[in-house]
Amino acid sequence: MLFVHSRGLARAHLVLLFTLMGTAAAGQTAQPASSQPPISLPELLARVAREYPRIAASNARIVAAAGARRAAGVLPNPVVSIGIENARLPGHEPAAGVDHETMATATLPLEFLFQRGARVRRAEAELAASRADAFAERQRIALEAARAYYRVATAQIELATAQDLLRWLDSLVAYNRARAQEGAAAEADLVRTELERDRAAIELTMRRADLVQARTSLRTFCGDSAGVNLAVMTPDFALSLSMFDAGREHGSDTSHGRPEVEAARARVVATGAGISVARSMLVREVGAMAGLKWSAGTTTLLAGLSLPLPLVDQNRGELARAKAERDAAALELTAVEQEARAALAGATETAALLLERVRDLAGPKDSVAGPTVRHLTRADEIRLIALGAYQEGAVPLFQVLDAARAWGESRTGYYRTLYAQHESVLLVMLAQGQDLLNAMSATPGKTVPRDEASR
Repeated sequence: MLFVHSRGLARAHLVLLFTLMGTAAAGQTAQPASSQPPISLPELLARVAREYPRIAASNARIVAAAGARRAAGVLPNPVVSIGIENARLPGHEPAAGVDHETMATATLPLEFLFQRGARVRRAEAELAASRADAFAERQRIALEAARAYYRVATAQIELATAQDLLRWLDSLVAYNRARAQEGAAAEADLVRTELERDRAAIELTMRRADLVQARTSLRTFCGDSAGVNLAVMTPDFALSLSMFDAGREHGSDTSHGRPEVEAARARVVATGAGISVARSMLVREVGAMAGLKWSAGTTTLLAGLSLPLPLVDQNRGELARAKAERDAAALELTAVEQEARAALAGATETAALLLERVRDLAGPKDSVAGPTVRHLTRADEIRLIALGAYQEGAVPLFQVLDAARAWGESRTGYYRTLYAQHESVLLVMLAQGQDLLNAMSATPGKTVPRDEASR
């Protein structure tokens, strides 16, 4: 082993020791600087539910479908007619022996008697489909917002890790420079450490750029009130479906809760009612007429019925189109149900695999030290052990740099896996038909994963 007794080297050892201990601790809590407090996922989703314009647009479509439903059930208005016969032309004498006649009639269209019911059923089914489509859009937006949130959280972790690693390498460069000046280390170690420090600086710049892009995507869901340095909480615990069981209304049967399935079923009903509407159009413009006629001082009653003769079936093409749409809607429903069952099975299996991996990496909880992540603790220990061995001359420089790089990759890899597990839970909830915005926004504070900065 190499032992060097020098005041300069002793000072370098102390500087390096305390700096690296500080960065090791800071690596657990480092957060990018922000002008506003970090936002949590429930807070984000609550804001999306209140303010995101696409959700308001989908609600407006429901209002439009409700208006169509009301229009389908409206009864027709009667048509009032007034006519005059045998009136004298201006400047002419009245015709001899021809009496002046006046008629007033009211005609009531009767198509509603055999068309209104089918039209109302179709409009009600289209309204149900519109509501299901709005819910599906709500679910899609919630999932996109959550993914944007976790992308920012991952970028923050990667940036904090890159900052910590750069500080760590700066300290190692200072240490090797002091050793090289004292002649205790080769110049090659200093050059190699500086090269690694420069690589870390490049990586830090890339991570900052990634964070800018991630924040840009997240600000789409936060509105204009979001600041440039928008920050999010970085949860460090795995999610569990048991946290959201209370918000599930229909269990795990996707045939009830999945909005795509509900919309497809409503369209089957709507297209079935469309066939009835097409059939009712075979006889059109049916009306009943009643009125009065005044002629030569006598009042008489008028009554009549207008009924076109269906000598040519003008509705054959429309009926064929309606039947084809009904068949297409039924096939679409079958496909959507299959996709929903497959999505639920895949999401459940993926969530179980990721949860098992995250729990294995986290390890058992220490009742004394509090919740810790065994995987990250090991990475910290390996980096410190490699550094101590390098100071004693027991290992070459490349092992220290390799340990530092492994520390960074372990940290970012753990949080990527953790946030993938969070997204997998959201996908299971989505496949079960749970309302992501309500379920996550109403989550009690004790079930929300803590932010690292709150330790």
